[in-house]
Amino acid sequence: MKYLKKVVVVALVMSVLLPLGAQKSEAAKKYVDLEIQWADGRINHVETLHKDGVTYGSLFSLGIKAGLPWGMDDDNTAVLKNSQKHIVVHLGSKIAEVDGQKVDMGSEPVWYISNLYVPISFLATAMDGEVTHQDTKTNKVTVTGLSSYTDTFYGSNMGYIYMIRAAKGDLEITNAVTGKKSLIPLGIKDMNVNTHDLKINFKRSPQNLLIVIIEHTNRETEDYDLYTLVFKNKGLVRKSIAHGVTGQHEILNEDGTIELIDDNCIRIIEDGSGKVLEVLPR
Repeated sequence: MKYLKKVVVVALVMSVLLPLGAQKSEAAKKYVDLEIQWADGRINHVETLHKDGVTYGSLFSLGIKAGLPWGMDDDNTAVLKNSQKHIVVHLGSKIAEVDGQKVDMGSEPVWYISNLYVPISFLATAMDGEVTHQDTKTNKVTVTGLSSYTDTFYGSNMGYIYMIRAAKGDLEITNAVTGKKSLIPLGIKDMNVNTHDLKINFKRSPQNLLIVIIEHTNRETEDYDLYTLVFKNKGLVRKSIAHGVTGQHEILNEDGTIELIDDNCIRIIEDGSGKVLEVLPR
């Protein structure tokens, strides 16, 4: 009876780990070392699956590293998608879809130890990269040029969430308690994490003005577009946008005044009131 109970428990666990309709392959498999070189300069080393002469990569884990949320549309359809990329894989089928186009993966997906694997050559191409090295002696596979598709950037401060979507380039502010949202137009262009960095930082002036600082940096040239917003009692009182900034720009001075730089000038802002004290040429 105890043995029967154990069998039932194992069966229940596997039914959770494997979606209905998925076939768990029991053929001989082995793990190989997969080196992933991303277009944004990152390098990852992960173990991946080699089976029947085909090297597979984990659809879900590589999707997460690429900034692509994953999910199951149904028991037999796995999806990676956001506003920039859409990959659909069907269990039991060699045919996948990438951005609406049908693609032959060459081999069917494989469920193994609660993970879904697809041919790495397909996944690399779908993510704008390629397999550049495969050594059967050392069990090492190298994939280069994979793109990241992160399309949303976040910051948080004092119960508010600050979010910028790549598709729009504006700042969306959400009260984490009430869910109330407000939108501040910024129009940030070329938000590509493979070529640019985006940072959202916060500072408080001595008299409690909130300064939101957004830097959108070209990784190659190192110049950046600077977006500065000043809030008083949770309301926006000043905004400035400066393109092509080089070097460090101090926004909060020691005397508490605030320097707002735009394409033409620098405004000196009074702490507390938010009034413009002086305008200087840039």
